[in-house]
Amino acid sequence: MTSIIARSLSTQVGRYFLPLTLIRISFGLFFFASGLNKLIQPDNQQAMLHTMIEAGLPYPAFMATFVAGNEALFGFLLVLGLLSRLSASVLLVINIVALMTIGIHQIPADVTGLEWYSWLLYLPESVYILLCILISVQGSGPWGLDRRLGRLLPATGR
Repeated sequence: MTSIIARSLSTQVGRYFLPLTLIRISFGLFFFASGLNKLIQPDNQQAMLHTMIEAGLPYPAFMATFVAGNEALFGFLLVLGLLSRLSASVLLVINIVALMTIGIHQIPADVTGLEWYSWLLYLPESVYILLCILISVQGSGPWGLDRRLGRLLPATGR
């Protein structure tokens, strides 16, 4: 079990750490701010509730608070570089659901092929999904708390 935890906290150290760190922190701040605003701003709460209803999700009031809370929490953890892979994975699920329930319906019905693909990549959720995958694979980078925590765990046959 310790080995699994140690692997999830491990991160690559190399010349790409600065871009990864900038992506992780800016992406985390974006989701932290977005989720927090959906939790505390009445207009944003209503917009989030409307989005959940429009998406056809069950228990829309609960889901609006739950999703916004997860965006804020896991965005904050990304800023710290703490549990980065888990945080990015949770945000990945949120964005896949957002893309499949709301975003994809913004693509005109009469487009196909490369035009459809182009429309897909214009959707912000598509970019968020790609960034979540990047962080899920790469981890926090050397300037995250994951790396420090990983050092505290006993080395077990790595």
